[in-house]
Amino acid sequence: MKISLNWLKDYLPGESDPRAFADALTFGGLPVEVIEQHGDDTVLDVEVTSNRGDCLSHAGVARELSALLTRPFEPVKTVVTEVTTPASSACKVEIADLGLCPYYGARVIRNVKIGPSPGWMAKRLEAAGVRSINNVVDCTNYVMLELGQPLHAFDLDRVTDGHIVVRTARPGESLVTLDGHERKLAADMLCICDAQKPIALAGVMGGLHSEVSGATRNILLESALFAPLSVRRTARMLTMKSDASYRFERGIDPALPPIAAVRCAQLIVQTAGGELLSGIVEAGSAQPPPKLLTLRMAKLQRVLGIDIKKQDAVSALARLQLTPKDRGDAIECVIPSYRNDLNIEVDLVEEVARIVGYHHIGVRETIQIQLTPPELGRKAEEKIRQSLIGSGFFEAVTFSFATDGLAELFAPKGVRLCQADPKTRKADSNLRPSILIGLIEAVARNHTVGVTGARLFEMGSTFWHAPDGSVDERKRLGFVGACDYRALRGSLEVLLASLDPRKSVEIVPGQAEGFAAGSTGKVLWNGDEIGVIGVISKPVAEKLDLRQAVVAAELDLPVLVDGTQHVRQLNPLPKFPAVRRDLSLVVGEQTRFAAIQKLVQEQKLSQLEDVDYVTTYRGKPLEKSQKSVTITLVFRSPTGTLTSENVDASVEKVVAAAKATLGATLRS
Repeated sequence: MKISLNWLKDYLPGESDPRAFADALTFGGLPVEVIEQHGDDTVLDVEVTSNRGDCLSHAGVARELSALLTRPFEPVKTVVTEVTTPASSACKVEIADLGLCPYYGARVIRNVKIGPSPGWMAKRLEAAGVRSINNVVDCTNYVMLELGQPLHAFDLDRVTDGHIVVRTARPGESLVTLDGHERKLAADMLCICDAQKPIALAGVMGGLHSEVSGATRNILLESALFAPLSVRRTARMLTMKSDASYRFERGIDPALPPIAAVRCAQLIVQTAGGELLSGIVEAGSAQPPPKLLTLRMAKLQRVLGIDIKKQDAVSALARLQLTPKDRGDAIECVIPSYRNDLNIEVDLVEEVARIVGYHHIGVRETIQIQLTPPELGRKAEEKIRQSLIGSGFFEAVTFSFATDGLAELFAPKGVRLCQADPKTRKADSNLRPSILIGLIEAVARNHTVGVTGARLFEMGSTFWHAPDGSVDERKRLGFVGACDYRALRGSLEVLLASLDPRKSVEIVPGQAEGFAAGSTGKVLWNGDEIGVIGVISKPVAEKLDLRQAVVAAELDLPVLVDGTQHVRQLNPLPKFPAVRRDLSLVVGEQTRFAAIQKLVQEQKLSQLEDVDYVTTYRGKPLEKSQKSVTITLVFRSPTGTLTSENVDASVEKVVAAAKATLGATLRS
């Protein structure tokens, strides 16, 4: 932003020292990159950060210097003379979408005479880097550089029926802009239209058809508010940038449009003659509600690390025109409408620091850090992370959007997927209903580049619509591997044991979207269902061209976190050796190891320490409806060494119970 010192004098009476101004702005957070001479004027090239749209004008920079240098600030004085004819008799305004255009105002000036601008105006514009065009257009640019409000002047006689409609473009519409290029308009582009067609791109550039030319006699002056995102989207889609879009993208003072319109009308009548019709034709609202922020002195001193007297803080905030009020241990401020960057308490801390001066905040050789214990939830997540890393998995961070076609394969039955606005994201627009989608895609990409056997895990959110229409967001843990199912199940059991070794782990037959039927199980932790484990289904494998079997598990992360045992459970090391007995039980094909394990535990054998699964055998001489499940019974006594004779009775009890309950026989 180029700032003319001759122009600044209108708002900062007194001496104008370029170096003092540059230093004050630089130390106040608006670095001055260059100081250069422009004829009899001095120009400061000020770097304005994206959150300080209020400083993209001469009055804004002057207001900032007034606070930094404790100098009086004189606002722009506007005096206009209106004729009795109301502006509403010459035009009307309509807004179709108040979300994209909260306010639109129009002033009407008749019988102007287009010609060159007076020398003083042309010199100021050129010093600020803007080319002089004609007196009316120059007035709109002048007010934009003076107050920060972009304006646009239409030839009123070229606006059909004098009717302004602010709406988005319709299919097939186009506009030839002031630069002479025809622009094909997308449906979400906000336009200024007359009764028939678009005549300007809102906040970006006017149209060639309605431009002010030498033949123009009547002016419709636009002063409006446009949504920053809408202006940015239009400018980027059309690869157009303008001084107006630059300011609208950073936010305009919502109270400024009517003020700027009057100021511009004053200058047009002053430089081009004509009559200003009375009143402003407007739609929407330009009056923002007052915003209050409170600054606690304790917060101020804690953040800055120095003691600042309350009167100094009050003085600094008063210089910024924040009307501070003493509220005991705090200061209450009324935020001006042009300071849209001040939204939270720490913003006021920064403002006090800027005005008091950063150089007053000393640098200490040591700092005090107050340590806080880690949250239990974070500790549980770290336990999960370390367990899976120990099992050979790598943590991944995948995209929250799911590839088209995969989202539907993993979506729970009967739910509606969450989808992004098609205007902003056309392909792959569904939010993921499963954490596994991105992980499986990553495994497939690894295999494509020659990395086989990839194992990945991720903790993140899944999304779908609840029955009431709200978004149901759930935290999930997913881990996948191009490996054997038993290896993944082992990693799952090790994980759950690391979280709480006292809780039982059981896998029961089940089914879930995205998993193969008959190769999927529900995970029960201490009897509660917490997720699913199994082989990825054939449709998913074909969709991703998986060349090897992929197994996966997906668990409810909050359940794992809440169920984690954070107090270490310690047991003394055994003093005496264990006795192991292997049993091969011939059972029916439908009998699972979990049922055998449960049966053994129900016998309540006093010296039984553990029951381990060994293997399963199918084949001759067993019948097709049978299988042999080999288990290991581990016995140990805390008081002495056991012998085979000591455990024979317990083993026989297990065999008898298996025969009676499961119809099992011992395999010879």
